[in-house]
Amino acid sequence: MLTLQALSTNATKADTKKDIISRSFNREIHLNYLIIIVVLYLVATANMSFFEQVLSIYPFSSNIGFIISITCLLFGLIWLVLQLLCYRPIAKLVLIVMVLIAAVCGYFTDSYGTIFDHNMLVNSMQTDQAEAMGLIAPSFFIRLFLLGILPAVIIAKVRIKRTPLRRALWQRALTLILSIVLIAVCLLPFGDQYATFFRQHKVVRSYTNPITPIYSVIKLGTDYVDELRRPDTLIPHATDAKRTMPVASNSTAKAKPKLMVFVVGETVRADHVSLNGYERETMPLLASQPDIYSFKNATSCGTSTAYSVPCMFSYADRKDYDASSADYNENVLDTLHKQGVNVIWRDNNSSSKGVADRVTFEDYKTPKLNPDCDGECRDIGMLNGFDKLVKSDTVNSNALPKDTLILLHQMGNHGPEYYKRYPKTFEVFKPVCKTNELSKCDGQSIINGYDNAIRYTDYFLNNVINTLKAYEQDYDVVMVYISDHGESLGENNIYLHGLPYSMAPDTQKQVPVIVWSPASNGIDSTSSNKTSLANMIKQPVSHDFITPTLLGFFGITTDEVAAAPTFFKATT
Repeated sequence: MLTLQALSTNATKADTKKDIISRSFNREIHLNYLIIIVVLYLVATANMSFFEQVLSIYPFSSNIGFIISITCLLFGLIWLVLQLLCYRPIAKLVLIVMVLIAAVCGYFTDSYGTIFDHNMLVNSMQTDQAEAMGLIAPSFFIRLFLLGILPAVIIAKVRIKRTPLRRALWQRALTLILSIVLIAVCLLPFGDQYATFFRQHKVVRSYTNPITPIYSVIKLGTDYVDELRRPDTLIPHATDAKRTMPVASNSTAKAKPKLMVFVVGETVRADHVSLNGYERETMPLLASQPDIYSFKNATSCGTSTAYSVPCMFSYADRKDYDASSADYNENVLDTLHKQGVNVIWRDNNSSSKGVADRVTFEDYKTPKLNPDCDGECRDIGMLNGFDKLVKSDTVNSNALPKDTLILLHQMGNHGPEYYKRYPKTFEVFKPVCKTNELSKCDGQSIINGYDNAIRYTDYFLNNVINTLKAYEQDYDVVMVYISDHGESLGENNIYLHGLPYSMAPDTQKQVPVIVWSPASNGIDSTSSNKTSLANMIKQPVSHDFITPTLLGFFGITTDEVAAAPTFFKATT
């Protein structure tokens, strides 16, 4: 009897449990709440490696606020992504896929340190079955079941509450705004730390899951589409280009060839150049040089090197420039090379960003070519062996003038480690911030390091000019210096650069343009003409002026830039 009663009690309890589970799954939940629950789950279970990486850089005891902020930021980003992807007919499917992706990627990231970026996805597609199976252990299936399949089943079982369309749209708009506000609230108080984090710790950012895998899949797809659209050959420009050879001032003299050194600066903002009125002597050597012209109102094409440098030498102006098609469009260096100008690009930065792919390129980022390396290879090393680049052909007296363009791509003021951009002897302004964690330094010490780096650029440019002076008898010489973009140094809690152009402050877009032009080189410098250098330095100019200026200096005409303004014009 007792046994029957016990069995009956157990059966009743089992039925009660089933009833509770059944009622739990039958209870309707609003889609917005389900998304929030899934986001919390993904942050907690799929990002262990990410938080390990963050804590290794930012110890929790001394960075509590930032760790909380970055956790909320990750929540906000995943929340925003899921809201954009989840609509009622496909919401469950999207959430299930996200949970499964997070479980699989999380296993490989936590077990092997795998980062699911674009390259890893390509590599995964090329991995055969035997190699793939070698990476899978029993723990993979356990994790997949517990953190992937089980939550996926629960998501599939729950019932989503139906909401009238108008109310659903309002709620979706509100939640999207809330997620964006959350992201902004997380970023703004720690702008300096995030500036360093986003720039210096790109690998750590790649541990975010499932954001990185999703982004990589999208990137893989867009790259594939771009590849399909890519033409088989370069799109030509200036096909009607004609080169006018220089004419001597009298019949007995020989016309001199042209020699220009074009310095592509890095991360220098115009308002920290003493030639433009900055109260500190950041360019004392150039100030003592004759024939220096500093433009006071120049703007860049972009706010990052990868965008600005190709744009600087393209045939499109800033408004029409398309970064996605720059690689398969000819640029002004291609035209100069085709027209017989000797074009050499020396690089002490990350690369020419594709600009110099079809002209002579020399990498001065290593001691192999650069003789001036002290832990970091210095810009001054790019002047080594200069004589070999510019000597004319003296054997054949009937040879055409050897016009030469030498481009020097600086390391310049590349941040956030401004203190590394110059030798110790240039540390004039003190104290200096000596860490890439700008948040750990006061604003003045950051500026001091930045200004010291500009003084080294002053030294470098002064050496370029003095080097060119030795060739004045044989060449029409000129030096042009233009920075690729500016820099934020903590104004409004914004650091470094790279903000979208429409949002970027002027400090990231206003750049120095400095020309050294001796009177002997045939450039209209000081006349009353509105286009003379002396008058042009007062006018608004931009990176758009570079291509027509280069063509004009070397006597090349083309309808493509026939009416385009230039920094200066030749008088001969």
